[in-house]
Amino acid sequence: MPISRKMTGGLAGLVAALAAVVALTSTASVSFAGFSAQIVNSNNTFSSGTMQLQETSGAINCYSTGFGSGGTVGTNSATCATINKLVGTLDQVPAGSPLTTTITMKNNGTIGATLESLVFGSCTAAAASDANAYVGSDTSGFCGKVDFSVGTTTKCLYPANNTTPCPGTPLNTGTLAGAATLGTINQGSTAPMTILAAGASQAYTFTVMLDSSATNADQGLAASMQMTWNQS
Repeated sequence: MPISRKMTGGLAGLVAALAAVVALTSTASVSFAGFSAQIVNSNNTFSSGTMQLQETSGAINCYSTGFGSGGTVGTNSATCATINKLVGTLDQVPAGSPLTTTITMKNNGTIGATLESLVFGSCTAAAASDANAYVGSDTSGFCGKVDFSVGTTTKCLYPANNTTPCPGTPLNTGTLAGAATLGTINQGSTAPMTILAAGASQAYTFTVMLDSSATNADQGLAASMQMTWNQS
């Protein structure tokens, strides 16, 4: 059937309208593609803090890392044989004469501690190195004859008293044998350890004395005990 001029005109109009829509869509697409935004975070760094325990007695310093500054941290545990908290051997000290030494513990790190402890090892007694073979027989009981205390200026950590400093002359309620039995003092003890913030320090005084109950069997003996400071 012949297509009328009216239908031809309508079809032409429809084609023109569709072409206009396509053109508009194409134009809009090109226009909106010009909008963009971007943020680059160029400095994303995570670093761990440090913790180094320092023990000082007079001019002597010991470090948990084995060195004062610099170096590579491994186990962060070192043995200090130059600080004697029992103030030398007791073989030349008469009964009733207290010996005192004060040491300072410091957290040299950049992060605060959450745990502090002092661990007492076993106490052993043997002939003193300079006893010249003049040795008593009470090696098994000698540690119990050495009165012992450790504390700060405000409290006595052992034997525990959280409100009063240790007496200048130690009492026989605390001995090296008793400390070995106790084992550990920490922040949860009756008289708690001081938790060290970064850069903070705490002084501790150790006092030992041969008890007045010592006999001839306690002559020429020396008591030894390992003590370990822990911080984490």
